[in-house]
Amino acid sequence: MLHGFSRTTLSALIIICLLLISWINLGLKDEEQQPLPVLQQPPLAATGWQFWQSLEGVGVYLRSAGDVNGGYLALRTTSAVYTLKLPATDWAESLKQQLPGNLTGGPALLLIAGPWDELSQKTMAAYAIRSLNLQPLQPLSGRLPVCIQEHLAGALWLGQKLGLEWQVLAALPGTLASTSPSYMPPLPQRSDWDNWRTEQSRSLRQRWQDDRDQIDIQADLAYYRLPEDLYRQLYTQLGQSQKTAPAELLHCLSAAQPQREPSQH
Repeated sequence: MLHGFSRTTLSALIIICLLLISWINLGLKDEEQQPLPVLQQPPLAATGWQFWQSLEGVGVYLRSAGDVNGGYLALRTTSAVYTLKLPATDWAESLKQQLPGNLTGGPALLLIAGPWDELSQKTMAAYAIRSLNLQPLQPLSGRLPVCIQEHLAGALWLGQKLGLEWQVLAALPGTLASTSPSYMPPLPQRSDWDNWRTEQSRSLRQRWQDDRDQIDIQADLAYYRLPEDLYRQLYTQLGQSQKTAPAELLHCLSAAQPQREPSQH
């Protein structure tokens, strides 16, 4: 096909092809390094939780929510969240029938989200506390490491790879330290990170808008003694995050490790 071209023309075509291939490769490489735009996220609405403590010292969180079909009363123990669905009216008998007797005498935190007025919610809480002889639940004394709080998106990604939920990310440094390097997940590519952060942002927003999930979120914030705005911070940081977020977190955690002094001989 090319016998009709002179040697000079062929050389020029080869050079052009090589330049074109180099330009394509360079363009792909540059695209991978380009920062992702900030996600256009709808803001998370205020939740309206109010804290109240019963005469027995049991903590109770109250929130106006639900609809004509009713709402929820939940008991947060040291191991799980027990959520009861209650009707908007005539809720007393339903509450009496649903109270989990296996929690009698144990520590718990109460959360109530429904269409009832504040007095009704406090009456519900008082009845549950006295019927089950509930004791105050002592929150965990763990503290969220600074590196985690500053790199929440990267922490969420690494935590998911290692089987941790967002509310226990305080355990991430220890989990990473005990993880063999061969089991460390490979860092994400640009497109993979963009898809992941978009999906996670949507999931967090949906959970925030659901009354039952909102109870679980508040229960975890209270039990793990996490900052009240942590979920909002996570949501915001996700929208601004780049594929380098996991690597930045690992670097921060590594730099935060105390340096060993050289042994003296």
